[in-house]
Amino acid sequence: MELNAVEVGSLLHMPEKQVREWAHSGRLPHLGAQGRLRFNRQAVLEWALACGHPLNLGPVEEDAAGLPPVSELFTPDRFHYGVPGTTFGEVFRAALDVFALPPDTDKELLYDLLVSREKLMTTAIGDGLAIPHLRVPLVAKVPRPTLGIFFTTQPIDMGALDHKPVHTLFVLLSLTPKQHLELLARLSFIFRQPAFVQLLGDRAPAETICDWIHRLVPNDKRVR
Repeated sequence: MELNAVEVGSLLHMPEKQVREWAHSGRLPHLGAQGRLRFNRQAVLEWALACGHPLNLGPVEEDAAGLPPVSELFTPDRFHYGVPGTTFGEVFRAALDVFALPPDTDKELLYDLLVSREKLMTTAIGDGLAIPHLRVPLVAKVPRPTLGIFFTTQPIDMGALDHKPVHTLFVLLSLTPKQHLELLARLSFIFRQPAFVQLLGDRAPAETICDWIHRLVPNDKRVR
């Protein structure tokens, strides 16, 4: 999907003039189309997620093939409390012990891939939250995107930009690059809601958190 500078400005919550300046300076990925600036939405999303630039997202009534409603990713059985460990590796190892995955999942490979990725770039997004994520068609044969939410017994240092230790991990497993980026972008809308962050910090019951999300993003909506 192609966007113009105005649409990218809305997506990145920045003035159109700044979008054009960043594009012309090579800071923002763009396409050349007969002298006009055009932008690939997936490339812009990937750029924003990679560099931690905030996205201006909200619920809309538009379907995306192959993607479940965000609210379906959050069910009480996906929440796990009191996950032990003092480092990301220790916490993720404990998380894998309770993460509901297909029996033939290579958990050791999954562990190695996510721990190695974390060493290259932190998945901590601030406010005590982190989103370890992976495209896993060959590692875990999940039939659809899978999310696990893990509350640590104690905060862990994951090198977040706001220097806050992480107390909640959202482990996202998706199947294709496009699906992966879309889900990360849609989840980021929820993660920017102060009320949601407060519920996580308070260790609210899973049912309470799910009810809040379902009110924010009803089943007949999608988040872009």
